[in-house]
Amino acid sequence: MNSNDNYRGGFGDPSNNDGADTDSPTPCVLTDRATGVVVCSAAGDALGAGYEFGAAFGEDIPVLMAGGGSFGWAPGEWTDDTQLALVILQALFEGDSHTDGYDLGGYQIASIEQGFRDWFSSGPADVGIQTSAVLSGLHPLAERAVSYCKNKSPVPAGNGSLMRTGPIALAYPENPEAIAALATSVSELTHAAADCVDACVLWSVAIDHTLHNAPGSATPWDWAEPLLDAVEYLPTAQRQQRWVHLIEEATTADPRDFTNNGWVVHAFQAALAAICSTPVPDGPCHGMHVQLVLEKIVRAGGDTDTVAAIAGALLGARWGVTALPFQWRRKLHGHRVYNEEVRHCADLERLARGVYMSGDPTNPWPDRETWLPYYEQTFGDRPYRLEISGIEFGNVGALAGAVADGADTVVSLCRMGTNEVPLGVEHHVLGFIDSNEADNPNLPLLLKELVEGLDQYLLEDRKVFVHCVAAANRTPTSAAAWLVHLQELQAKEALVSAGKQLRTWQYGPKAFQAAAVMALEEYELGEGGPS
Repeated sequence: MNSNDNYRGGFGDPSNNDGADTDSPTPCVLTDRATGVVVCSAAGDALGAGYEFGAAFGEDIPVLMAGGGSFGWAPGEWTDDTQLALVILQALFEGDSHTDGYDLGGYQIASIEQGFRDWFSSGPADVGIQTSAVLSGLHPLAERAVSYCKNKSPVPAGNGSLMRTGPIALAYPENPEAIAALATSVSELTHAAADCVDACVLWSVAIDHTLHNAPGSATPWDWAEPLLDAVEYLPTAQRQQRWVHLIEEATTADPRDFTNNGWVVHAFQAALAAICSTPVPDGPCHGMHVQLVLEKIVRAGGDTDTVAAIAGALLGARWGVTALPFQWRRKLHGHRVYNEEVRHCADLERLARGVYMSGDPTNPWPDRETWLPYYEQTFGDRPYRLEISGIEFGNVGALAGAVADGADTVVSLCRMGTNEVPLGVEHHVLGFIDSNEADNPNLPLLLKELVEGLDQYLLEDRKVFVHCVAAANRTPTSAAAWLVHLQELQAKEALVSAGKQLRTWQYGPKAFQAAAVMALEEYELGEGGPS
């Protein structure tokens, strides 16, 4: 009997990737990466917040997203780094960045400047010294920033503009000249020193290049090359040569080598050094590189939240938001300005997608309030759900019933709107695309994070409902991963069992989805880990 005969009837051959070219980023991957730029940066910020200004420590001590620190941050709360990045992101979102142009007098710069002032006047818990000095005056910010530099010796060059530059890379996809111009203008609102401006230009242009050109997860990537290529957008040969040296120095260093990481140059180098010196894990979970790098930065001490935020933006451009640990996603929250509502991971994702996709006015997502009428019209209204080892799995038609019966947590594996569940119900939408392997480069890792998250939910005595649209492919894949994680069944048997229990045997997980469950099984048996 052929070893793949068990998969006739829905799964196909799990060794076949459905013809996907996994080294060319698909539109789904590009959007995942664009979202990752913002969310992974915020996660690094929130992870480092509790350790800011602390000493370096060893690998024997775990790094936790536990909050605390000098300003008493809540667990998962982002700091001024992300608050200011959100000001920029919101302005780009509202201004249709792909079409408004990027001249100094454009809508974006004016709205970003006003956003910075609104943020400062709301009484943020933490404000950098240089940022505070500029924002406390009445004159135009760019004038204040230049004046601040002229009146200080040596010229102040803090990391406060580099930490917030990530969203700028999403404004003009594959247009490095426009990105460099916008990065320059936004940095100069508060940080006019050449080092600050140059760092923002290099990092922003490199994020854009990485997002659009990095290959599939299993293929190595030269993190320094986009930065070295970006030096052409610096204004003088002297500055270009200096940054080539600084970049090359960081690629073979450790983040602990750059102890003055409140200075923009050392912050830049520490972030790059952490990325380059952290091995990408072997096995199917390459995207764990995000977590490992950010933890390494925190262990290096100093301005941990800012260096991690800087690194997170570039890491997200390579690995995407689907590489983010689920427990970090759950905790992530904070403000843009303090007199507004608290925002969460889903809000960051919505804005990031909106900025990146603003060139496509026909796309109603991610701002759509609900997808349920469309799903019901297209797939019918046939609610179905059942419990598998303490977790309810089903289709989108069963969502209302699950919530009515007490579900306090919903994990959606399909597109959902902004108003799909009642207030008070924890809701996460994971980027599990029901297409092919190329659209899902982090699928084994996504399943790993999901099932570990389900474990935690049960420990918290929460009632969880996991669903996709029709429970035909993604839901049984997740249910099978859950059974494998619990060691109740081996992967092949779990795939069959989940399909039968969810009455989707005629469909069932696709080949690449079945392969991801098998990869998860191998990982949990000890096949994975850093190289």
